[in-house]
Amino acid sequence: MLKLLKQYKKLLIILLFPYIYMLFVLVAPTQLAVIAPGGLSQVNEAVIIDGYDMVDNFNTIYVYSYSPITPFQSWVLATDKTMEIYEMTERQKDLSMQDEYAQGQISKMVSLKTSVIQAYLLAHDTKPEVTIDYHYEGLYVYYRPSYVEGLEIGDLIVTINGHNYSDYAHEDFVMLAYDSEVEFTIKRVSGDEITYHSVTYIYQEEDPYMIFYPAYMIDSASPSFELPGLDTIIGGPSGGLIQTLSIYVSLVNINLGDSKIAGTGTIEMNGEVGRIGGISQKMYTAIYNNVDIMFIPASHLSEIPDIDYPFIVKSVTTVEEAVQWLNEEFN
Repeated sequence: MLKLLKQYKKLLIILLFPYIYMLFVLVAPTQLAVIAPGGLSQVNEAVIIDGYDMVDNFNTIYVYSYSPITPFQSWVLATDKTMEIYEMTERQKDLSMQDEYAQGQISKMVSLKTSVIQAYLLAHDTKPEVTIDYHYEGLYVYYRPSYVEGLEIGDLIVTINGHNYSDYAHEDFVMLAYDSEVEFTIKRVSGDEITYHSVTYIYQEEDPYMIFYPAYMIDSASPSFELPGLDTIIGGPSGGLIQTLSIYVSLVNINLGDSKIAGTGTIEMNGEVGRIGGISQKMYTAIYNNVDIMFIPASHLSEIPDIDYPFIVKSVTTVEEAVQWLNEEFN
């Protein structure tokens, strides 16, 4: 046996190279990621309003994302125009799968709460009995360099260098977090347990900047509501606009008939509709799911695929624009 191995040693080495190459192509990770078309989620399954029937017209759109992909996957997926392959960001490279899941959940929670607040405020204009009270409570950590000890995604920052959130508007408080050296006081909630601790962080030149989400707490609301959508694995902030519209329409009772409405766009506390990821993949998802109306952020209008859509594409800058359009179309 040893004699045979020695005799065919060169041949075995030659044959080994293509095997190693194929193994590399099939399983070795690259620095690339992919976004693919996904599906729809009905908003009426994510929000319950006491005494009101949630309309079933509105659907948020989710996409599938995966990173890193292999060379073989990138070659195959590159032939499909509905896919988006892109270079991973430094933040993505720094995140674990657990981090990514936590990001999706914290951004979804902020999005749902902001949607409720915005919808109730809009509905109050025509139905004064609809009311909501809320307050600002600091910054949720959405991204931090993974090497920073004592700081986790989802932590609530309540003071920065001794300055308390209660003395600032969100826009001013978040700017304090970008000082070159910061000391955060962290409020961490784990079940029924609440703990506080301090974390000092000095920005390094090579560090991607941290990302924070505003923490708004709802004190009371009439009618009361529940958010079962917080318990699902689908995460992210891009359903904000559609969630707001669904809650608003349910509160003021606009009859949308059988219209199947989908859309994407974050929602800010000032009513602005923000940018999202995977706009092309979300447009294809809407096509595959036979929607009638698709809301998108106006800032993405020039980026959507140049095709004839079998539905109405409505681009908006604010949620007020979307509400006005719905009232004009269906009232």
